[in-house]
Amino acid sequence: MTETRKIKVLIVDDSAFMRTAIERMLQTDPGIEIAGSAANGREAVEKVARLKPDVVTMDVEMPIMDGLQALKEIMRICPTPVLMVSSLTKEGAKVTLDAFDLGAVDYVPKPGSTLSATILTLKDDLLHKIHAAAGCKPQAIKLEYSQARRGPKKNAGNTDEVINRAIFIGSSTGGPPAIQKILTLIDPALPAPIIIAQHMPKAFTAAFASRLNMLCGIRVKEACDGETLQNSIAYICPGDHQTRVSRSLDGRCCFSVTPNSVEQDRFAPCINTLFFSAAKEFAHKCIGVILTGMGEDGVRGMKNIKLMGGLTIAQDRNSSVVYGMPRAALEQEAAVRILNLEEIAREIELSVKL
Repeated sequence: MTETRKIKVLIVDDSAFMRTAIERMLQTDPGIEIAGSAANGREAVEKVARLKPDVVTMDVEMPIMDGLQALKEIMRICPTPVLMVSSLTKEGAKVTLDAFDLGAVDYVPKPGSTLSATILTLKDDLLHKIHAAAGCKPQAIKLEYSQARRGPKKNAGNTDEVINRAIFIGSSTGGPPAIQKILTLIDPALPAPIIIAQHMPKAFTAAFASRLNMLCGIRVKEACDGETLQNSIAYICPGDHQTRVSRSLDGRCCFSVTPNSVEQDRFAPCINTLFFSAAKEFAHKCIGVILTGMGEDGVRGMKNIKLMGGLTIAQDRNSSVVYGMPRAALEQEAAVRILNLEEIAREIELSVKL
């Protein structure tokens, strides 16, 4: 997007009240133009094709055609960045994850049905994510993985195994499908743990871990405070908390998970927080990966991993939904290698075997 061209937004919601509320929020930003509005999914599909908006805000529960059906049609006929704005995307994590698979770039939780402080708190988040979404390259996820890789899941309980290496991944906007793609390509018997910090609230990270565990050969679970890391398991850092790794006196590596209400960081989980602890505990045996997302979270931590001799990787521009965090990692010389998702999966497997 250029500085002179406004971001055209189509507002889709069956509630006239919510359409008006969102429109008023967007009108406060001089860089945004209201392209139009729609009261159901069918109308939304027609207006996306006709008006060619830069971003669509999409409700989920609507008559005639719901938001997920409309999203699927939009991605088929006229791929456009879509933000899910619905009470279902806040309370129903499964719906939001389904939307990510269909090509939605992000979500904003819809507040209650009356104009209140909760609606006003939506404004900054909505404006920020619209600017991030403008110019994105949305695409529906296509899972292509070998059934042969879906061997028996690793059983939990063997906390005495030696952890020689660990992989740390950070992502934000566009991250869930990217993580899903990488993990479906990873050997279930990977001789290292994978720890993932995805910008996402608590209810979503638990559902995300469960979903990945069903889809991927490698075992996936949400990390717990005090839990000992094990090889061949991918851990999702809990939302609304900060996650670190640390060594116990007997050499075991454990998670330390603390509420963000205490730490008051902008992001929870914060990628920098995780990466700094990774560099401290694993040094040159650490692999740090930054995936799609807006901003610079993770770059300082990745620099520290690189300084300690660890391998650092950033997702390439072509496969990123938002090339913000990976670009910052490249420009600030934090990333040693720039790879697409398939290459990242292969690089992880090769590196842990060295």
